[in-house]
Amino acid sequence: MSSGSVLLGARWRKVMRDVWLHKARTVLVVLAIVVGIVGAGAVLDTWSLLRRVTREGYLATNPPSATLRVSVDSTLLARVRLLPAVRAASARRTVTARVRTSTGWHTALLFSGADMGASDIGRIEAVSGMWPPADGTLTIEKSSLEFSSAAQGDSVELQLSSGVTTSPLVLPIEGVARDAGLAPGWMEHVVYGFVSPATLTALGGDATPNQLRIVVRDAPFDRDHIRRVAGEVARLAGSLGHEVTEVDVPVPGRHMHAGQMDSLLFTQGAFGVLSLLLSALLVVNLMTAMLVGQTREIGVMKAIGASAWQIAAQYLALALVLGLVAAAIAIPVAAAIAWQYAAFSAELLNFDVSNASIPLGALLVQAVVGMLLPVLAALLPVWRGCRISVNDALRDGASVHEPTPSGWIMTLGRGARSRPFLLSLRNTLRRRQRAALTVTTLALGGAVYLGALGLRTSIRDSVDVLFTEQLQLDMSLRMVEPFDASVMLPLVASVDGVARVEAWSGAQAAVEEADGLLSPAFAVTGLPDTTMLVRYPLIDGAWLGPGDLPEIVVNARLLADQPALTVGRAVSLVVNGQSQVWRVRGVVESGPSPAAYVSPAALARVLGESRVRSLTVRASSRSLAEQSELLQRIRDRFGEQGIAVANASLVGANRGAVEDHLLMVSGFLLVMSELAIVIGGLGLMSTMSLAVLERTREIGVLRAIGASHGAILVMVEGESLLLALASWLVAIPLSLPVSVLLGQAFGRIMMPVPVRWTPDPQGVLVWLVLVVVVSLLSAALPAQRAMRITTGEALAAR
Repeated sequence: MSSGSVLLGARWRKVMRDVWLHKARTVLVVLAIVVGIVGAGAVLDTWSLLRRVTREGYLATNPPSATLRVSVDSTLLARVRLLPAVRAASARRTVTARVRTSTGWHTALLFSGADMGASDIGRIEAVSGMWPPADGTLTIEKSSLEFSSAAQGDSVELQLSSGVTTSPLVLPIEGVARDAGLAPGWMEHVVYGFVSPATLTALGGDATPNQLRIVVRDAPFDRDHIRRVAGEVARLAGSLGHEVTEVDVPVPGRHMHAGQMDSLLFTQGAFGVLSLLLSALLVVNLMTAMLVGQTREIGVMKAIGASAWQIAAQYLALALVLGLVAAAIAIPVAAAIAWQYAAFSAELLNFDVSNASIPLGALLVQAVVGMLLPVLAALLPVWRGCRISVNDALRDGASVHEPTPSGWIMTLGRGARSRPFLLSLRNTLRRRQRAALTVTTLALGGAVYLGALGLRTSIRDSVDVLFTEQLQLDMSLRMVEPFDASVMLPLVASVDGVARVEAWSGAQAAVEEADGLLSPAFAVTGLPDTTMLVRYPLIDGAWLGPGDLPEIVVNARLLADQPALTVGRAVSLVVNGQSQVWRVRGVVESGPSPAAYVSPAALARVLGESRVRSLTVRASSRSLAEQSELLQRIRDRFGEQGIAVANASLVGANRGAVEDHLLMVSGFLLVMSELAIVIGGLGLMSTMSLAVLERTREIGVLRAIGASHGAILVMVEGESLLLALASWLVAIPLSLPVSVLLGQAFGRIMMPVPVRWTPDPQGVLVWLVLVVVVSLLSAALPAQRAMRITTGEALAAR
């Protein structure tokens, strides 16, 4: 056998021996890579699962290309189905109602149609029980179950919002269904239900369909084409005497919340990449320490003929093997986490992931990353360590140690009682590069944590401003029939507990673009110029003036969606089917949904109706329970007068729905930041483990001169605490740009939030407690090992 073969075999035996002798260090390397792959892989797997579900699952329901709000009879439906551009059309009725479950009354949205079970548009999945609903029964949408505390087999009271002249009808819940085209009921604080036309009639309602849904024949993902077809259908309905009040053309093939979820997962993906980078820092740290500890062995291998490339290949091969082991552990763990996370996220989109599978490509990417990450991270320390000369390597190791700044530390600490703590301070600065990597790793996790906490605070502040400063109303009521404000306002004002009441008008509008197509519809509200129930901050221009001038004030969200609506511009708007030129008077901040505001007189002139349908009320009490009682008293007063209420809601109850939407994002970011902190804690643990291994002889000397277990414990825990406190200090300024970036990203996804230029004081204190706990836990095992070292074995170590 050649000498080269013998040397090769000896090198690989050495690799195996190193793995066995340094089990703790090997485990730390593997664990660092595992955590990084789990963090990034879980996000990748989740994204892959949700992408399959939201695209394939949503498209499998054959969602409508467009929905028109219009009274539909059999003639109109038949004529629409004959249009060459329309592949399918169906009609249904949607009405608002109230449902009483074991937890009280809730707002409900009921869907009814003659062909719900056979409809090929927006297919509804039967989950359990009866589908379609039989006469005299209710089928509830799955996402509304938990929110309403209802279950299949229960009986509930159901009353149409317009049915004040009829008593509530008791209906059994005979089935549960899933409509993937609806936003989850628990998030919207709405109970979705399905009833037959006969049941709707028994409730006192009109069963005539008021929604026409179409699917286009060609170019199903071309939104402009769909809008042209929808316009053709609207013109056909108008020619047959049917007034189209709204045309909704959603983004083709895309769930209403898919954009938010994609943006959220993209942000979390950035945190997944961060976890990989932090893991790479740990590998750099650990490999550097391994090579420093084997400097003499490298010198011996070089002395007997090994080249720098051969030695480097040996250590890089070791890194590759460790990466393979880590990937084998991390990939199934990441998949398990992804399944749970995707199931939860799918519930937000009202989907089911139980039949989906993680694409093979996503798993292969994680395997490749797991193999290459430790190799790439080890390249620099391995090459630097293997280039050392035989002369320097066989010395007593002085050349590989960094200078120890012990003199000035001991001078500063002269007379101090705690010599072990002074040793901790000296040891912290002994390996400055390693200390810097450790502090950076943990500080990055802390910066993300503080940034996520700051975002959560900003969201709560924004919601608080919206519902306590901008909105001064407590409830709103919409009537079935338009009313004369001069008659209704005194009637409501006379109800005990009403502090102020105003009559508002409303409609749906769309921008008429140059090609004649309409933009997505948005709400237009007719507000008195002297209103006291809203205080929207003015961003640009001016607020509404008196009179009936065709002037409009838009909110920031609508301006972001429709950049043409700048102050001073004249734009053509279609309001309830009527086209007119309006001038943009101002821009305000008024929440996350696109909206616009005009004077009641200007809106009345367009609608040809001076009477209004909506009342807004401010209560004397701030108690939500007392406001609910006041709302019932107003409904009772209307009932006495024979006035039918179509819908009524409490603003305080809506606040919960808004917060659920927005805080979901910050909650997920906090989870990801906690993962980054875990990685930082592992980095600190690895640093302390290596410190104890390198100072075995030093600990033996301390033992020989009488150091107690407590002194050794203080020395190790003290060094860990100093590194953790340093990361705490570094994370505070580092969190500021993180907080700004998160706030700006959130503003693009959801709604603008105030940028926080200072960290949250409570968050800083929580982060301090966290780093102290992390430092104590990270140093616990290394400190235990240090206390078990005997004087004899310590002094025998080289």
